[in-house]
Amino acid sequence: MELKPTKPLSGFIELTPLQQRCFDCCAARMLDVLRVAGFSYLDLPAIERAEVLTDKDNWDEIETQMFLFQKGDTKMGLRYDGTVGLSRYVAGHLNDLTFPFRASQFSKRYRGERAQRGRYREFYQMDMDIMGIEKMSINYDAEIISVIQRALNSVSNFIGENCVRIGSRPFWDALFDYLGLNAEQKKQVFILIDKRDKIGDQEFANWLNETLKDEKLENEIKSVFTKGCDNFMNKNSNLDAAIRELKEFMELLKQMGVKNAEIDLSITRGLAYYTGIVFEFKLLSYPEFGTAAGGGRYENLASKFSKTKIVGTGAAIGFSRIFVALMDAGKIDLSQFENPIVAAVLPMGDSSVPFAASVVNTLRDENITTVAYLDAEKKFKNQIEYADKIMAKFSIIIGEDEVKSKLLTVKNMATGEQQKLTVADAVKLLKTA
Repeated sequence: MELKPTKPLSGFIELTPLQQRCFDCCAARMLDVLRVAGFSYLDLPAIERAEVLTDKDNWDEIETQMFLFQKGDTKMGLRYDGTVGLSRYVAGHLNDLTFPFRASQFSKRYRGERAQRGRYREFYQMDMDIMGIEKMSINYDAEIISVIQRALNSVSNFIGENCVRIGSRPFWDALFDYLGLNAEQKKQVFILIDKRDKIGDQEFANWLNETLKDEKLENEIKSVFTKGCDNFMNKNSNLDAAIRELKEFMELLKQMGVKNAEIDLSITRGLAYYTGIVFEFKLLSYPEFGTAAGGGRYENLASKFSKTKIVGTGAAIGFSRIFVALMDAGKIDLSQFENPIVAAVLPMGDSSVPFAASVVNTLRDENITTVAYLDAEKKFKNQIEYADKIMAKFSIIIGEDEVKSKLLTVKNMATGEQQKLTVADAVKLLKTA
């Protein structure tokens, strides 16, 4: 019989048990930050109707970007981000929720794009969103940034310090209107600004020239990156309002304790649904990993689900991309996750299994991580080697003598020391291990 491949599909991640323990530990720390900040954890469906995931009617145009399929007459797709599904959920539960509503998610996402280093087809993202009805203060955008930084700081021993770069879609909207750009020009220039960090200043200038074909307009836009937004104060009321909003927002971040925050108007975020403040987090020790987290304000995303205006601000942390890259690069010391097993219970012979099973249950009731070796006919050598390989701190050896006396032979696997203990005394010893 021909053996089948053992490698996963390209773009799909598998971790070793050691890596998975690190991954889970970091996720738990970060999710606890969101819990303390009052975010309700949601586990939304991984499959949505295709029309929920996209506004496009042409099936062929979107199937290269998403995992889409059809069951009967229903076109469906795997979720590619958390915000769209959340907007559907909130619109469907308006009477069940208290607003502003804080929601967190930690789940797998699926994108049918070309797999490459740092970009996967299946990956975990951690989302946090605050949603309101009709209007919502920009103060909530600052809170999202503050909470993200706290979440990243909770695992700073693995990823180091972070910084956040703040952009403003309202500033660019006001500037484009002031400069008289048409709708297509606005769209193309937004795309170029979003790519500026990747393509460099010269290529950015070349593409800007190709798009606008107007030297004065090009120079005005390029001056944003050399002179800053202050250069456009007192031009018109919309520009003044956007610039004041951005400066006041930066001051609010300071009051909220956000560190390493700076204005960067090249941050526009590519997704079209952003309408306000936008931001991206970077890891100071690993700039080569790109964006660690990003998001912003969205005002109209839920309009296709509800006539009620639902506004929101939110962000996603690229959890898989950060931690898989760090582990692959050997940047995380995984040795601290090597020894989760406290006790290995080793019954010597089938007659010892019932008592051994009762001991296992007692230890687990006491929240002691315990593994039972249940091939009782195996020789002692095989069983003790197993305990050594799983790096158990202690072995609990149970033979005929232990069954009769109800005393356990407890072996310290690091020192080799053995002692006879009652079950109660063994529990006390193992709890201090």
